[in-house]
Amino acid sequence: MTMKTKLAFWAGAVLLALTCLAGVTSANATMLVDRGLPTTNLNNIAGSNRSNVAWLFGGSSADYWIVGDTFTNTGSQTWAIDTIRLWSVGATGTAALWGGIDGSTIGLVSGSGTISGATYADSSLYQGSSGRFIDMHQIDFAVSILLAPGQTYDFFHDGTGNGNYVIPFVHASNAPLSGSPQDGANGLMLYANVVGGVFDPLSVGTWNSLGDGWDKPSDVNVQAFGTTTVPEPATLALFGLGLVGLGFSRRRKQV
Repeated sequence: MTMKTKLAFWAGAVLLALTCLAGVTSANATMLVDRGLPTTNLNNIAGSNRSNVAWLFGGSSADYWIVGDTFTNTGSQTWAIDTIRLWSVGATGTAALWGGIDGSTIGLVSGSGTISGATYADSSLYQGSSGRFIDMHQIDFAVSILLAPGQTYDFFHDGTGNGNYVIPFVHASNAPLSGSPQDGANGLMLYANVVGGVFDPLSVGTWNSLGDGWDKPSDVNVQAFGTTTVPEPATLALFGLGLVGLGFSRRRKQV
């Protein structure tokens, strides 16, 4: 193999690796976490098997509690999350999202979620304990989050409701009865206190709705969208080999 041929070979290896890298980082956003709305055992017609529920803690506009939950990157690549989707029940004037990697500082991730009308897959709305059907909303938060493999993300739903409720109810469901993918559901949720618009990290706790407001555990329904940003090991190896090869060929040429 001539020096020119060697250079062309190693340059081709680098180009191939770069093409693979570009394909990874520029891929269309996909659903990384699917713990969306339940599709079965909906509303009071399901009786004791009801899967859908909505939660809200009390308080005043200056001192209130918010409901949250977690999801974990169970893959082998870093996630670049650009959208987190939640659902609310009842009046929803504005929507906000607090969040942070578990064990780190929780901050305001988005103060202006995009709110749109929503229904269940069968076109029904949420039925309250009184039997009345209540409006539902889908809330999409634009975010920029890098979540490494094995890391867990904590999030909390916030916003404005109506005169009776400071913030909107956040939608949740019981995973075994939901009939839909419930990625990361563990029957536990989070809560935290917001005082004067400031998140209190010392107030964060874990909560199980079983026996504490409901007859079964539940998890906040959430979907996360984005891309994977770290290439496969084989791609990295090819890229490194190409660079080494170019460097070796260059040294050979300079001798």
